[in-house]
Amino acid sequence: MFLRDYISAMRYGAKITSQDCEGVGSFDRYFGTNVWYVDGNNGADTLAGDFDHPFKTIQKAINSASAEDTIYVRDLGPGTDASDPLQYVEDLTIPYALNGLKIIGVNSSGTKMPYQGPKIKNATATVLLTVNAPYVHLENLQFNCTRNSGTYGIFFNASTAGGAYSAIAGSVGFTVVNCMIKNGSATYGGIQIVGGYGGVISHCTFQMCEKGIYLQDNIIPSNGHTIEYCNFKSNNGAAIAEHITIRAGGHKDITISDCTFDIATSFLSCGTGNQGIIARCQFNDLVATLANSTGKVKIPVGTMTVVGCTGGVGLDVIQSQA
Repeated sequence: MFLRDYISAMRYGAKITSQDCEGVGSFDRYFGTNVWYVDGNNGADTLAGDFDHPFKTIQKAINSASAEDTIYVRDLGPGTDASDPLQYVEDLTIPYALNGLKIIGVNSSGTKMPYQGPKIKNATATVLLTVNAPYVHLENLQFNCTRNSGTYGIFFNASTAGGAYSAIAGSVGFTVVNCMIKNGSATYGGIQIVGGYGGVISHCTFQMCEKGIYLQDNIIPSNGHTIEYCNFKSNNGAAIAEHITIRAGGHKDITISDCTFDIATSFLSCGTGNQGIIARCQFNDLVATLANSTGKVKIPVGTMTVVGCTGGVGLDVIQSQA
């Protein structure tokens, strides 16, 4: 295993530029942190986890890491049916001590399309990845939930018991970029967020999730989460239950922008006591999309504001005070 297998530019003799490394652990040497490598096909958990001796499992790399380290996970390639890649079957947990940990999927082609990133499936747990640490970064990964079984992809966990986010703070300052979440359940969602603040979900695809994102019971403070440039797909052309749920409570300054929502029974629902904005989103509806307390964009009076959104018939989404 060579470094060029993880960074595509090197396969052709090119130098690594700042653009190649931007956002993928490029400052590890500057901060004195470590880089770990995972290859489920060729690695072994008895090895050192470096360039030439990668680990076999993701959890082994997590267990070996320190705060602010970077873990590169290599894809396993296509399965017998190329439409379903081989997958890492693990129950993953990032403990509180690993603040700032980065887990980044890579593949031999060097592309960043989420469907070509390494695929993760749960072994026995309900959730594929539980995040208890703040400031965790996840990029170019696939999370394949077990459909109709109540599993969910990523759980950004939090608790203020014993002090504000002093022991479990997974929902604080997280970033999820260019990931695919598939088959999330209507109960938990593909991504579930408990409280926290400053989290960003960007350029992600939610495929056949009965619920894509679930902002759970608020834990104060619960402020400033952003969902942007995401694609919420249907169930192979059939309506799913609900793409985004913001449970009633005190979630403040929520931003949902520049997302596309395929057909669903409910595109989005927001409970009372929340506040934020929905901007420049497109909703695939056969009729004019309404944004009110009973519409398919369900937002009670005094919660979310809708700006510059369109429905499936090309009309502006109308926000009423009903």
